[in-house]
Amino acid sequence: MTITFKKSAVYCATLAALAIGSSAMAEEVKKEAGKPAVADLERIVVTGNTGRGQTILESSISVTSLGPEQLAREMPLGTADLLESVPGFWVEDSGGETNNNVAPRGLRGGEGFRYIGVEEDGLPVVYDGVWVDFYQRQDITIERMEAVRGGTSGLLTTNGPAALVNFITRKPSDEAEGTVKLSYADYGMTRLEGFYGAPISEDWKMSVGGFYRQSDGVRDTEFTADQGGQIRANLVREFDNGQLTISAKHLDDHTTFYVPIPLQNQADPQGIPGVDPQSGTLIGKDQQNLGYLKQDGSYLNRDLEDGQHTKVTTLGFEFDYDLSDNWYMNAKARYSKLENDMYILLNFDNSTLVDGNARLQADDVQNMLTHFADDGAVSAAYQFVNSGEIFNDASSLNGNGLVTTSYPLYSRYEADQLVTKLSFTYENDAHSLTFGWLYAGVDADDLPVDKWESQFLTEVRDNARRLDIVALDSQGGVIGQLTDKGSTGYAPGWGQATAYGTTSSHSLFVNEEFQVTDDLRLDGGIRVERLSLNSTGSGTSFAQEVDGAFDANGNDTDNIMANNYTDMPSNVFFNKKMDVTETAWTLGFNYTFNENIAMFGRYADAFEMPRLLSHGQGIHSGEDAQFNETVNLTFGEIGVRYSGDTIGTSVTLFNTNFQDLTERNFTGSNGEVSNQTVDAITTGIEFEAVWRPVESISIELTGVVQDPKMEGFEGDFSHWEGNQVKRTPKIQMRVTPTYHFDEGNVYLTIHHLGERFSDGQNEFALPAYTTVDAGVMYHFNQGLSIHLKATNLSDEIGLTEGNPRAINDQQAGFEYYYARPILGRTFTASLTYDF
Repeated sequence: MTITFKKSAVYCATLAALAIGSSAMAEEVKKEAGKPAVADLERIVVTGNTGRGQTILESSISVTSLGPEQLAREMPLGTADLLESVPGFWVEDSGGETNNNVAPRGLRGGEGFRYIGVEEDGLPVVYDGVWVDFYQRQDITIERMEAVRGGTSGLLTTNGPAALVNFITRKPSDEAEGTVKLSYADYGMTRLEGFYGAPISEDWKMSVGGFYRQSDGVRDTEFTADQGGQIRANLVREFDNGQLTISAKHLDDHTTFYVPIPLQNQADPQGIPGVDPQSGTLIGKDQQNLGYLKQDGSYLNRDLEDGQHTKVTTLGFEFDYDLSDNWYMNAKARYSKLENDMYILLNFDNSTLVDGNARLQADDVQNMLTHFADDGAVSAAYQFVNSGEIFNDASSLNGNGLVTTSYPLYSRYEADQLVTKLSFTYENDAHSLTFGWLYAGVDADDLPVDKWESQFLTEVRDNARRLDIVALDSQGGVIGQLTDKGSTGYAPGWGQATAYGTTSSHSLFVNEEFQVTDDLRLDGGIRVERLSLNSTGSGTSFAQEVDGAFDANGNDTDNIMANNYTDMPSNVFFNKKMDVTETAWTLGFNYTFNENIAMFGRYADAFEMPRLLSHGQGIHSGEDAQFNETVNLTFGEIGVRYSGDTIGTSVTLFNTNFQDLTERNFTGSNGEVSNQTVDAITTGIEFEAVWRPVESISIELTGVVQDPKMEGFEGDFSHWEGNQVKRTPKIQMRVTPTYHFDEGNVYLTIHHLGERFSDGQNEFALPAYTTVDAGVMYHFNQGLSIHLKATNLSDEIGLTEGNPRAINDQQAGFEYYYARPILGRTFTASLTYDF
């Protein structure tokens, strides 16, 4: 397949500059031979290659490696937050600790971790990968993180065609050692982490560690937003020719999901009266415990403090063994019990932010007054659910006069997963040839089908309170209600579906790394995957009369209109099966000019397989529901790495083509919502650099400049051809100047993000913004250190997404709109003791 580079004049000039720069820098290195290199290109990387002992300099892939010190400095809120330090990744981490979005190399935001293979110790954390940050958490038991963009990611893992991120755990050493870390944040977060490892005999070593934390939440929810932790253990057996590691982990944790909040002024986002854009959320104590009506008249109660409740239990092993002087094997496997109960409150489209007085004139309210006219109804009013206070003029309510609707969503995922990987490698001075097999099996008792169980009317303010709409008689007495404890109804018609199914994936792969000369290495590989999916889901739910809602004469027994009907699960099930075979392949090279400079390049053709959960999520379509199609990706890249005595850099020119992506929620000329299948094509430059002009000062720069475009629109949307990929920036940069002194360092991190668009029409712009973080790391002695960090010092209101639940081309033009800002200014301190 031919690689097409857009804006050819610019990029050909850039490519020429890379080549010329390679020669020039090579000459500089010869002149300055013997001086220490500022960038650690000799760091060994284990991710993205199959041979042993390969350094970053020798690698033919774009790879970023973060060690313990860099991980500690990031002090990430969650897994997505950490990946913001990787060039080429666009991160939407404003949802809290989990359930965030990471998009690689020009792919649109809002897709979870799709197209990124996330691994722990070289095995996929979850096969489908979409909500992987529920199950993969960062703490001091992670020794380092390696991230590959493109390259061999589609070859060496499943469903990671665009990137591969590998979290490598800390193993016990030959001497007893440990770490204790205590952290506190100004939003009421306390976190304890620990690690201890030691030999337990001549051949055996062990380690144990993990974390526990409790938090009021980065946005004030009025209840404990995040609570829980994990523990892991490793048992290591050393052999003369190899090593065996047995590992186990258990996670039990609750996190809160923060959704978009009301804002105003789309061109320059600002908060509205009553809602703090930096620390506010509509979620609050009044909505914490909600009841959902069942057919027998009782209520199913859910507690928002349970939030996103994740449980993971894993047991695995890894065995490395030298079979001979030239052959070695690697065998690893992990069993995982995965559970996630997700209970969150969502907003819907921007039209649900309405004037409170206008809401009392709506058709359903007028129908209520007609319904209760014989009982003396003369007017409608609001009543706070908990206090009973009644008012009929909302114009001054919270300074904004608005009311809105929240949509509770519940889904459950429960699955047993087994992933295994077996490889044999032949290695001599010229070749490293690897044959391997990768298996993933998933047996899901529950697939995450969205259950929309009701709709609740609230005011618009931080920690909003529920509202009932009531009918009043001439004396102001309540004689009937439209709503039930704030609920406008329990029968949306699509809320009680279920699904379950199995996945079976077998991959065979071959990878050759050929050292042609002392300076030139070529490599190439192929992976063939055979996937079988089998999913069963119930049909559309249906409304049924609630027991006792009406008397024998058909009269409403309590004069509450919203609690007469509720959804019932369908007893009709639909089964779908799919078998599909796909092939990924790649070719790459690395040319090392000397020990300080190298050039590399690669072409790859990769894929993402259909996902088991896609049939479950579409089962409201009944027997027409299908699995999603395979998504294909092709890309080319060429780059150069250099490390001198004061400057180190890596620059990569890339072109990526994501094919046959479903772009959702368009309104056609007939007013119906439809989908479009398009391609996302991006050409860009990634860069990482560090400059150390003097011993005490360093400046780090990472980022990407890219041109992400959508192509393939037809019909009513052909004029969208060439628009910027939704929610994806053209420019992203991080600059970190640091002052180093004997006991530690002081640093700033300046992060700039370019303009994006919330919609495919490119009408609702998400303005560019810049944030500033600052921190100091101080070592009191060899064992005790403190880290103080402030994030978003200027309290910037930067938007990571608009309103993803609004119809794509109907987001712009509202006076008040929903969007999700980045988190406001926070201060965190941690105290670490190493022994």
